[in-house]
Amino acid sequence: MNHFLQNLPRISTIVVVLIFGLILGRCFTPMPQAEGNAASTNAQASNSINEVWTCSMHPTVQAPTAGDCPICGMDLIPLALEEGGGANNPRAIRLDDGQKALAGIQTDTVRRAEASHEVRLVGKLAIDETAIATLSAYVGGRLDRLYVDYTGLKVRAGDHLAEIYSPQLFHAQEELIVAVESAKRFGSQSDASLIKISHSTVVAARKKLTLYGITEKQMQEIVDLGEPSEQITLSAPMGGTVIHRSAVEGQYVKEGDPLYTIANLDQLWLELDAYESDLPWVRYGQEVEFSVDAWPGEVFHGTISFLDPVLDPSTRTVHVRVEVDNRDSRLRPEMYARATVRTNIVGEGVAAPVDMSDQWVCPMHPEVFDDEEGECRICGMPLETAESLGYITDIDETTSPLLIPVTAPLLTGDRAVVFVAIPDVDQHGATIFEARDVVLGPRAGAYFVVKSGLQEGERVVSRGAFTIDSELQLRGKYSMMAPKDPGAKVEREGSSSMFREHNGRLLVQLGTLGEHLASDDFPSAKSSALEVEKLLSMMMSDMAPKSARESLGKLKSALEQGETSDIDGLRVAFEKLQAPSIDLAQRFGYLGVERELAIFHCPMAFDNDGADWIDFAGDGTRNPYFGASMLKCGKEMQTVSGFDQQ
Repeated sequence: MNHFLQNLPRISTIVVVLIFGLILGRCFTPMPQAEGNAASTNAQASNSINEVWTCSMHPTVQAPTAGDCPICGMDLIPLALEEGGGANNPRAIRLDDGQKALAGIQTDTVRRAEASHEVRLVGKLAIDETAIATLSAYVGGRLDRLYVDYTGLKVRAGDHLAEIYSPQLFHAQEELIVAVESAKRFGSQSDASLIKISHSTVVAARKKLTLYGITEKQMQEIVDLGEPSEQITLSAPMGGTVIHRSAVEGQYVKEGDPLYTIANLDQLWLELDAYESDLPWVRYGQEVEFSVDAWPGEVFHGTISFLDPVLDPSTRTVHVRVEVDNRDSRLRPEMYARATVRTNIVGEGVAAPVDMSDQWVCPMHPEVFDDEEGECRICGMPLETAESLGYITDIDETTSPLLIPVTAPLLTGDRAVVFVAIPDVDQHGATIFEARDVVLGPRAGAYFVVKSGLQEGERVVSRGAFTIDSELQLRGKYSMMAPKDPGAKVEREGSSSMFREHNGRLLVQLGTLGEHLASDDFPSAKSSALEVEKLLSMMMSDMAPKSARESLGKLKSALEQGETSDIDGLRVAFEKLQAPSIDLAQRFGYLGVERELAIFHCPMAFDNDGADWIDFAGDGTRNPYFGASMLKCGKEMQTVSGFDQQ
């Protein structure tokens, strides 16, 4: 007992140490878990390993861990990984029924159907040049009386216009009277030679007066009267409206002086201006509808009779002539008109030919055509078949064009992207929407003609395409704004550092040229264009890889063949320089550039066809195609790959 009491402090110490050890062991020993909790932990660990982080401003940036965006420095955010049929397709995205309803997605079937294209033109009415006549003074003399003393009067063929006294005409009348009297006197004789001479004298006298503008009726009156008239009446050579008067009563005129100009306004010309892009849709023989401000709400009709074979260099348009019936006299020359030409579209988006198979046309006056063989009413030439004159083209009219709604494609520059709906049968009614590049033809009202990229019967997104494209961008996939497949590396072709340095100088010089165009500074822009041409000559020497010479040739050709005599022509040439220079940058790289370059896009350039240009990334938009008129039109699309810093 005494021994136990003596060892009690030691035993207490051991017990305390054991208890403390149990507590520490409890803290560092993992607690047993249920099977479900363990699976959850493993799943979280797996997701952590596969998690992808991206930038909300630059979706192409993807990283395995959180951090800062290498482009703009913003915090990266986790990217929601897609499941299902579109997960591994960089061009596709899968949406279930709820997501489609939330995004307002609608689809339409790609189909073949009849379609037409409208060309809207402007112009003005003009006098038919084939229906104008001038009354001139056939001989010199004095105008003693004017029956038509102001313009605008309507006259009929043969109506008296003026009276003229002319000594020359007076003597010619005397010659006719003497010749007629002589013929009467010698007509009773039996000498045939005298009869023939007297008859020839009468014929010559009449011919002379005819050349002086005297009619047969007037000559008969002179012969019946038996004495020359002091004043001779000048008659209208044709019916129409007097549109110009040069004669003044009492005026002395010389032979050949114009007195009156008469025009037949029952037929007018409508002269329209068609742009180069409109020419495929404007054909000889087409019907044209037009309206004028004088008769609002009323539609007039005419037929295209002539297309000018030469383009107007100042307006870049072609003159189109339309024959217009104006027998009711409601239309006036010089009236402005707004016209519409409607053309049926066939095949892959070409204009259907005008049916001229049974028509006969005058080769000198194409406005004259008939259903039967005959002569031209203007020049008297024999009419020829429309086929022999080249008015009939061999175009297949049996195939209707392939159509999609105009709301389906997303347009950017030269590219058009549509989203094709593919049912995902394994995902309970979900749909996979795949981005696809297509080649579009002309617009036909509410539809676009598709030349390639789609098949009849496929379904495309007609509403909500931009929403799908935005989601693809956020997921770092192929989209309208990012045409390259995400993660695809640009295979840089081999080139010397000297060539890449010259490539960098070329891109900088192009940027300078674009800056001068944006400032509307043509002299400086012209100088920059010359510098670009010099650089191209250097780069096309032995330093350029063989595979680069095609793009260099395109650049040089764009400058040499472009109309660079004014700023508009230089802007056209500048647009043609962009695609080859971007190709060179991405394939071979560029050195010596202080900052990364970017591609900018303006959708309104060149009549809404759109155009790209290269400039420094992050500097904002300065549009070289519009200059000060729309300096900020456009936006930065993507950086130009190939940037290397030394």
